[in-house]
Amino acid sequence: MQQSSHLIAGLPACLLAAVSLAILPNQAAEAQDQYRVTRRENFRREPRPDGRLLASVNEGAELMGGETRSGWVEVALEGWIWRRSLRPLDSTQYDYEVSAGSGENLRVRPNGPILARLSTGFWLQEVETRGEWVRVKRVGWMWARSLERTGAGPELARESTVGEGGGSIPAPPERETSGGSRPTIDRAVTLGRSAMRAVPSGDTTAVLAGGAPLTILAQSGPWVRVRTEGWVHESDLRPVSTDVLVGVSGAEVRAQPERFEGRVLRWTVQLLAVRTSDGLREGIPRGQRYILARGPLPEAGFVYVLLDDEHREEIERLSPLAQLVVLVRVKVGCDKYLCHPVVELIDMSVRER
Repeated sequence: MQQSSHLIAGLPACLLAAVSLAILPNQAAEAQDQYRVTRRENFRREPRPDGRLLASVNEGAELMGGETRSGWVEVALEGWIWRRSLRPLDSTQYDYEVSAGSGENLRVRPNGPILARLSTGFWLQEVETRGEWVRVKRVGWMWARSLERTGAGPELARESTVGEGGGSIPAPPERETSGGSRPTIDRAVTLGRSAMRAVPSGDTTAVLAGGAPLTILAQSGPWVRVRTEGWVHESDLRPVSTDVLVGVSGAEVRAQPERFEGRVLRWTVQLLAVRTSDGLREGIPRGQRYILARGPLPEAGFVYVLLDDEHREEIERLSPLAQLVVLVRVKVGCDKYLCHPVVELIDMSVRER
């Protein structure tokens, strides 16, 4: 099981969603702090880098935190999960175990935005049920440096903290108040051709032209961590994660469904229609919105692509026959009736023809 701090599943996607959380055990309500997840981060059973990995929580999720311990914050995830991906437990503390072989999504509401990806074997407490959906919760720990405090409570310590990967992560620079000598500068441009490096004094990863606009994220001595944006040709890119499979055909997935279920693929598909599930197709809950797509191109087969609220509105504005470059996780490799793959949409872009 992967133990690194950040789980990257291909091209970046920001999923902004709110997590409803239960009060942590043995913590008074006034002791709760509000946090926002600033990057996709692991949710662990114990407050240490080798603690059991239970889930990964999406960037933008809003959490309530309680106890802090050595750079970790105790939080409680609460959301909705599809009942068929759960197995009842004979336990006095927990009611269900995630039984889906590739894990399952935790959502803000039934068929709603995805809050987190729960690992297989994750134990959960039941809050309520609604048809095929169960509202569940679980307390665990997250690395404090991936959380931004947004509500009342004691501030996180601002000293440098050793992250899950073992590296020292400097605290973000303090912003000066209106009474300070000058405001914090977070925008800049390069004076001339400038080398961008992965780490201070490290190897050059890019060369920026003079006048390139930058956003300043942090500073360490004479070095400044920056972010910049621009355009590159699609053919010059590959997914950042080696877990993303490129070049896999639909025929391969249908022929060996067990091999590819749970894997992340990069496909190009053609939008045919957006539909609502009647619950008859394997892997598509009743009421779930999904794309009927042709592909992966240039194949003439079909794919069912499950949508969340973040992408649904964007998809519904597109014209039929639009081509989409998608990152998808295979949920069912071969549908029960027609043997079409059922996949979950992670990220997408529209291909200009």
